[in-house]
Amino acid sequence: MSAACGSSSGGTPVGSGGSSASMSPGNAADSSKSPIMVGFHNLEGGAVSLPEVRNGWDAGVKYVNEQLGGINGHPLKSINCKTDATPESSVNCANQFVEQKAVLSAQGADFGADAMLPVLRSAKLAEIGAFPLTPGMNAAVGDAFFMQGSAEEGYAANLIQLKKLGGTKVAVVMVDAPTSHQSYDQIIAPAGTKLGLTTKVFYVPAQSDWSVQTATVLAWGPDALATYVAGDALAAVPAFRSAGFTGYISAGANIEIIPTLDSATLDKVLFNAPFYLPEFTSIPAAVQPDIDAFTEYTSGLPAGGSVTQRQTGFYTALMAAQALRDIGGDRTDTLTPEAVHTGMATWKGAREPFRTNGWDCAKPTWPGTTACGSGNVYAAAGADKKLAPLPDQPVDISSVRP
Repeated sequence: MSAACGSSSGGTPVGSGGSSASMSPGNAADSSKSPIMVGFHNLEGGAVSLPEVRNGWDAGVKYVNEQLGGINGHPLKSINCKTDATPESSVNCANQFVEQKAVLSAQGADFGADAMLPVLRSAKLAEIGAFPLTPGMNAAVGDAFFMQGSAEEGYAANLIQLKKLGGTKVAVVMVDAPTSHQSYDQIIAPAGTKLGLTTKVFYVPAQSDWSVQTATVLAWGPDALATYVAGDALAAVPAFRSAGFTGYISAGANIEIIPTLDSATLDKVLFNAPFYLPEFTSIPAAVQPDIDAFTEYTSGLPAGGSVTQRQTGFYTALMAAQALRDIGGDRTDTLTPEAVHTGMATWKGAREPFRTNGWDCAKPTWPGTTACGSGNVYAAAGADKKLAPLPDQPVDISSVRP
């Protein structure tokens, strides 16, 4: 039996019903009805290639069509377009979506996406995605809608979680770049002040000599660390432990470092995710059916790929389908890009896939951004190196929101 039809938790998979048209799990789309076209752009084949996001998206589209009745009975059809991080490739995708009459543009991961905005705006084609990777998309209020918390929220959530664990003096370690300086000055420092924390930023070069960097940071005497060093996390975390730091370290989303490090090094190292992951040791009952459906529909993919990237694509497909289902209602057969663009501005719901919280696109969850949702889930690796979510998740950032 399909996991979409139920689970031991007794929950119902998100995407199985909308505010305007409830679809029972187990219904297939009607192939005799006109398809609803959605453009999907994602980095694939270039220097940065993330095919697992597209694999997850394709699995999500299949799930929507086989189990959720498509878009109010109409099949969801994807126009898949690969980008290579150049503006030209992203613009090419936008033009394809317009020419092939897509009613919505969905992003997997695309570093050139900002270049699409003039084309999308001209065609009244809204953009939906999980998380904005580029500043233009992050700020395109009214034209782009990203369902998870913004980058700005992530910075604030780190401080809140560290304070909840007893942190009072937090060293913020960031790769030295203009955006890092802006993020610290405009988001992290003000949030720290609101929380009553003492914070200090340490800017480090990419691919740092961590024996030098740790000495500089620890000389300040922090009791907690918030690190933003991307691929250097595997070097940074053990370096701080070797230098004698025993407090909490927030290591971001870099869960790939867990198998490489020993349990002692991983003690009090925090990882965050935008949603509950299949590898978490405990998952809320309401979320379990989503995990079951995702596991079933991605089970045929090759082993070794990034499960998190696949989950991001799957999540985006379910959210795009839910938006079209809610906005289309009983007039889905005449759905237009302009109608979707208008409808997205007031679209909201009670619970997202893989999460326990809802979304509301009428009011960005961080001012000036395109974030419709909120909430990061923090977890720590136990002695068995399995990730256990911390209590009281996701993190509520309302106390520091501007």
